[in-house]
Amino acid sequence: MTKPTSTLFAKILSWFFLNLLLVLAALTLFFAFQPQVDLHDFFGQQGSDRLRSAGMLIAHDLNQAQPEEWAEILARHGAIHGVDFVLILKNKIFFPPTLKTLPKEVIFTSQDALRRKGSGSRTRRLPQFSEKNNELNKKCPSDMVENCSKNFLPQERHSRRPRLIMRSKEPTRYWFGTKIPLFTDTQPRPMPSLLLAVSDSITGNGFFFDPLPWMVVAAAVLLISVLLWIPLVRNITKPLVRMTRAAEEIAKGNFNVSIHEPRADEIGRLAKTINHMTYRLAEFVKGQKRFLGDVAHELGSPVARIQFGLGVLEQRLEGGNQERVRDVMEDVEEMSKLIRELLAFSRAEMNSSAIELEQILLLPLVEAAVRREGTPAVHIDVQIDPEISVLASADLLTRALANILRNAVKYAGETGPITVAAEKKDGLAILTVKDSGPGVAEKYLDRLFDPFFRPEPSRDRDSGGVGLGMAIVKTCVVACKGTVSARNREPKGFAVTITLGC
Repeated sequence: MTKPTSTLFAKILSWFFLNLLLVLAALTLFFAFQPQVDLHDFFGQQGSDRLRSAGMLIAHDLNQAQPEEWAEILARHGAIHGVDFVLILKNKIFFPPTLKTLPKEVIFTSQDALRRKGSGSRTRRLPQFSEKNNELNKKCPSDMVENCSKNFLPQERHSRRPRLIMRSKEPTRYWFGTKIPLFTDTQPRPMPSLLLAVSDSITGNGFFFDPLPWMVVAAAVLLISVLLWIPLVRNITKPLVRMTRAAEEIAKGNFNVSIHEPRADEIGRLAKTINHMTYRLAEFVKGQKRFLGDVAHELGSPVARIQFGLGVLEQRLEGGNQERVRDVMEDVEEMSKLIRELLAFSRAEMNSSAIELEQILLLPLVEAAVRREGTPAVHIDVQIDPEISVLASADLLTRALANILRNAVKYAGETGPITVAAEKKDGLAILTVKDSGPGVAEKYLDRLFDPFFRPEPSRDRDSGGVGLGMAIVKTCVVACKGTVSARNREPKGFAVTITLGC
């Protein structure tokens, strides 16, 4: 039985999802290792708008309060937005108690941003520090810092972007900054001030950018792709499944199959080719069997006359000549037996379409076959419910059972009892003939029902048979609208199973 994971449908869908994963992995590597591309650049506009709106509200609250209250105001707004806010002035830093220290690179870059013209800055890389700036190797304390970075401000660099984005390490934090207007009683003009939003998450808990819309879009794209791909894949795989089943039936010798695929693509052409091949094979096999029947029929009369003549000749000869005639008669008898088998085989096949099936009790047929083929030295055990009936032809089914029992008696009669059992299951009657003989090599099981096939060396002409017995069994059973199969038993033995309708 085919595993679900090995079907063409599963493989195509696996390749589809693998393709999506590879695209996602390529984008991730691109953003991770390409210094000119930053996720914040990609999503930063959303964060800029939110920070600008939050900055205006914070600036309003700060302008209405005393500097001693600014840290508390920053903490209150941070709790609302799910981030921490830091206010950096020219010579002072305000941040909530949740932040114990500020990284030196954040102070350095923020002070640099305050000195620039415009409303903010955007720095791609953190500034490089020299050994001379040894004081920057210390982090600023959590209280307000004065003159923390006056002596080591970099040269001014102008930027076209009105925001500051950076990342610090140990611990990893993400910083998003914008300038806000702050006024004092002594200065009518706004003093330089930078508001930073900081978070341990790259999304800022949804404040820098909200990944949910992107996830929804990705899920929608995936869903639409799956909805488009599944009908396409099924449109390819379903006809292939039907053609596979038809090919399996053809391989079993059943040529009464037809594939209907009204399509003009390669699959439709393949279906038409299989139908044409099936028709040609059926005609070839039918012609072959008709030829065998005709040859057997034509040979029947000459062989009978030869047998009669040899019998008369044997009575008139004496001594060694009689032995020679007997040897010739044995060969003629073998030829006569072959002709009879050929006639039985061809008649069973050629008359299958005209056979009328009827409901018959199975037990009497089996008992008749046992009486015909059984011997006193072989024990045949029949285990069949007298009420079991099958839809078949009595003559054909008896002939099939007789051939099976004849083989079992001949090749396994001395190794143990032969069992004939039957059961009803799912509206079918399953008849099994089992023995304890040597069985058949596994490589020969598929060819066992082919005409003129004899497994070597255990079954050859010296032990009897011309290789038509099992072929006749299959022809008779198929004519009764049934199936037949053979298998080896464990640890030893052989079994032939016939399945018929009830």
